[in-house]
Amino acid sequence: MTAIDRLSPLAPLSPLAGDATTSAGSAAAQAIGNIGHRVLGWVAAAGGEANGSAAWTARAGEADGFVPDRGVLAQRGDVYGLNQIARDLSVRFGATPTQEGDLRRALEGVARGAMVQAAGLSGADGERQVAGLSAALDSAAAAPAGDGIDGIDGVVARLEAAAGSFARGNG
Repeated sequence: MTAIDRLSPLAPLSPLAGDATTSAGSAAAQAIGNIGHRVLGWVAAAGGEANGSAAWTARAGEADGFVPDRGVLAQRGDVYGLNQIARDLSVRFGATPTQEGDLRRALEGVARGAMVQAAGLSGADGERQVAGLSAALDSAAAAPAGDGIDGIDGVVARLEAAAGSFARGNG
């Protein structure tokens, strides 16, 4: 407890308030939602039709304010902002550097699969364009949550399930 904590009559907030499995599931769903918005944003920025943006917002919630930056693309940087997503989740769940690396790889797998889906269907109607994203979100929700798979490991397991869904869908 810090001096600031002692000034408040309230207990300090835990970054994992509530059930860890639920938190892992919602964190993975939020990450997939954000990646979907970012991928669709890049499809639109590249001149494709991101008809799925409205459908994806209805399915996954509002975008987090990410705007594609062509300067990052020109520098071959982190065009989807995955490093920031990984850092935020790592801090939230108290991940080790190894777990953060696993998380980063899982996020990359989801982003890669989402991009193949969205770019390949950029001219399709909104529902068809986000069908693969929705299937990945459903796979993440159905990923095993028992047997000690919670916290950051639960997030990674769910993201890997989503990446697997894309791999199957993208053939």
